[in-house]
Amino acid sequence: MATPKPKARFVDFQEMLSIEPQQGITSESDTAPAPVQGGITEMDFSIMESFPNHRFKLYEGQQLDDMVESIRQFGILLPIILWHTEDGRYIILSGHNRKNAAQLAGLTHGPVIIRENLTHEDAVLIVTETNLRQRSFSDMSHSERAYCLAQHYEAMKCQGKRNDLLAEIEMLLNPHDTSENETLAEPQHKLKSREKLGQDYGLSRDKVAKYIRISNLIDPLISRVDTEEIAFLAAYDLSFVEDTEKQQQIADLMESDSYKVDMKKAELFHSYYETGKLSDTAILQILSGEKTRKPKSSKPQPVKIKPAVISKYFTPQQTQKEIEETIDKALALYFEQQNQEVVMT
Repeated sequence: MATPKPKARFVDFQEMLSIEPQQGITSESDTAPAPVQGGITEMDFSIMESFPNHRFKLYEGQQLDDMVESIRQFGILLPIILWHTEDGRYIILSGHNRKNAAQLAGLTHGPVIIRENLTHEDAVLIVTETNLRQRSFSDMSHSERAYCLAQHYEAMKCQGKRNDLLAEIEMLLNPHDTSENETLAEPQHKLKSREKLGQDYGLSRDKVAKYIRISNLIDPLISRVDTEEIAFLAAYDLSFVEDTEKQQQIADLMESDSYKVDMKKAELFHSYYETGKLSDTAILQILSGEKTRKPKSSKPQPVKIKPAVISKYFTPQQTQKEIEETIDKALALYFEQQNQEVVMT
């Protein structure tokens, strides 16, 4: 009878990095080495695959140049972490930048740690945890933060980890679903999770919930958040348009007609979608500004009379009421004479 595979578990990042290299386990050939659970080996970059839907941007500019130069001098000091999947693939969990910089430095292979028996949720947790540990969260773009927090949240939710934190985020994502009969103990418990959330990400619980919502935007829209063409809070309102086809229509019109999405337009997209009124015509009207344009008033615009005109006909002793009454009588007499002239002609 076949021996059952061990259950998948999340492998702590610190545990991975504390592993001592095993002696005599190297390979520079084009063939993948036998998986070594718990050791460091060498592997050709050509065998490695990027993590699916990996949205953490590769380093550019000076940051990339510095990494390339460091690898030229010292090699890859931190092993690349790979996931050996059941179908035989080697997927990068941590080390996309190291691989890219090493290839630019002229290397063809590098040190790796191979992990097996991982679920997809385990793998996502490793990807997000290692990126959070290796980068400053404040240095990440909005799309990277949204992706990181959303993926981390989904992975933890699937594994049932840190339920107090997940319940808090769930409440923030769906505030209208919160029970009206919460006990006094529940808000106190939630306060603890808010504090923990702030420690983990350096963000308020509200900001984390907004980032998770923004992760629902399609790439052409969330990339405009990175370039500040769409403000963060406007992107949050826009994320409530959950129909990706409508999001794509908005993105296409922004691209073809150079339309902008500001706070007022994003709020309209939010409210129109939730009320079922976000038709193709409404999308165009909102983006073009037709829906946010103030209607022309039928009332005449107020007119200010210059002090020189007032002093020409009135004395300083006269009150504002007296002046207004005189002007009113004068205008009545003027228009009466105008009407008489029209009748006579």
